Amino acid sequence: MSFSKQSFAADWIYTGATVWIGDADHRTSAALAVKDGRILAAGSETEVLRFAGPATEVEDLRGAFVMPGFLDSHTHAPGTALPDLYEVSLYTCKSPEACLRAVRRFIREHPEADEVRGAGWDIAGFTDKELIHGPRKARLDELSDVRPIILRSYDGHALWLNSAAFARYGITPRTPEPAGGVIEHDPHTGALWGTLKEEAAKLVPPRIYSVQQTVRALKLYQARMHRYGITGIASIQGAGLGASAEAFQLMEREGDLLLRIRFAKEIDPEHDVDDQIAALREVKVRCDGSLFKVTGTKFFADGVVEGGTAFLHAPYAAKAGRESDENNAAVWGLGDLASAYRAAQRAGFQSVTHAIGDAATRRVLNALRLAGAARWRDARPVITHLQVVRPQDIRRMRHLGVVASVQPFWHMKEPQWWSRVDATMLGVRRATREYPLRRLFDEGLTVASSSDHPITVQPNPLVAIEIGVTRNLAAAAWYGVADITRADSKRHLLGKGQRVSVERMLASYTRHGAFLMRCENECGALLPGLSADFIVLDRDPRAVQPIEIETCRVLRTYFCGRMVWDSASGA
Repeated sequence: MSFSKQSFAADWIYTGATVWIGDADHRTSAALAVKDGRILAAGSETEVLRFAGPATEVEDLRGAFVMPGFLDSHTHAPGTALPDLYEVSLYTCKSPEACLRAVRRFIREHPEADEVRGAGWDIAGFTDKELIHGPRKARLDELSDVRPIILRSYDGHALWLNSAAFARYGITPRTPEPAGGVIEHDPHTGALWGTLKEEAAKLVPPRIYSVQQTVRALKLYQARMHRYGITGIASIQGAGLGASAEAFQLMEREGDLLLRIRFAKEIDPEHDVDDQIAALREVKVRCDGSLFKVTGTKFFADGVVEGGTAFLHAPYAAKAGRESDENNAAVWGLGDLASAYRAAQRAGFQSVTHAIGDAATRRVLNALRLAGAARWRDARPVITHLQVVRPQDIRRMRHLGVVASVQPFWHMKEPQWWSRVDATMLGVRRATREYPLRRLFDEGLTVASSSDHPITVQPNPLVAIEIGVTRNLAAAAWYGVADITRADSKRHLLGKGQRVSVERMLASYTRHGAFLMRCENECGALLPGLSADFIVLDRDPRAVQPIEIETCRVLRTYFCGRMVWDSASGA
């Protein structure tokens, strides 16, 4: 072999597979070559085997499906790993009683704890007035009237407190509500009800964990993501969720980071925007590495439907039980939001904006227009969630260069949720039109799928892909219900006309995710020169029945050419 051929000899060649390259042409090949942690070639076996040298390892994958690693482009690492290690984890509790049992057990097992912190309760488990106002403090007072108990909702938008917690942090019935926040009161007596929502939740300072504690949780999170075939994430710190940049930096410095990370931090309207962005620039200078990079700013344009804090054009449904529409308001004023977007753009940061309601999306688009986004070069502003959206605003999104960040896990009539929460709060007609998907693709937007973990507790991309294709039930065991046997089964079907193809969903978790994360020159497709971040599935998800996509298994996960998950060994 000549010196030239030696220098281009592959380290590994994988044959006997269907290799989905993940490019815009949806090409496939039969073999893949990897050298120095990067893709060397993809093509027919004859073409790729030309890169074999004396030291090349050649493996027959026996009909498996190879594709780029999944990119979860909106998440809050370390997700559930932090409460699993250090708090009361309520994410698997399906009822108020289960939550209370978990807290009681934690109190018994941790008598030394000065206060009890936890996360994961779900409003869908409550009924009547608690469904509207949130859980009562009296429930927690029965567990302890001395030790403060502070429990964050699964979505991070509300806190459930006992009386001792209200007292410790000086919150009384006369405490004024901060802008964009809600302190729930008993509608008859005016007494504190038990929940703080949105900006009001910031009246209680978050528990501070050491960098070492956070890194331990991040390592657990990373291992869990590899099992799902996830090789890169966009992690957001805000609303009490998400690790600090310093924790990711420490992982990379010590050689333990085996994910590609893009990081964004919340910009708060209550504090000086320029000061916050300047501080974020300092974090970027201090913490950026080759795998971890600080790239974005996070904004909240509204709250959530279940809290009655989403910004809607029309009032909440009458059944929501609200006497007025006082919470139907944006977090940011139009001018202030436009100014903040301009400041982020000047500093070189991407903007990522939470918008649930249709009025919130309209406010974001108006602010982007006012900020001059149509003239920005390759800014890629992101709007995430997009639960209730007007068709005319979807058309505006492309003109302004918006990337649509969606969470397909929610694009069905979720058991124990849709009828009790979405249909109750929005009304059935509006709730049946929520979460457009096909319309976003058809308008030519870049659509990137993600989990918003820990809001989605089990962020398995194959579940999201199935739901995007079927708009129907998946992960039935998680919900404790019988699975569907037909994609057109009506009970959980949400907006059949918004179904998309498997190819579109795969792209949304790979190439489109890389575009959102600004790393398309590093990953997202199996093209020569890109990082060898890829996964091996037992079957081709394009070839199975749509309702069976979630049953495809991740056999292996590779990051930079290194196998980081192997189902055969469980590590």
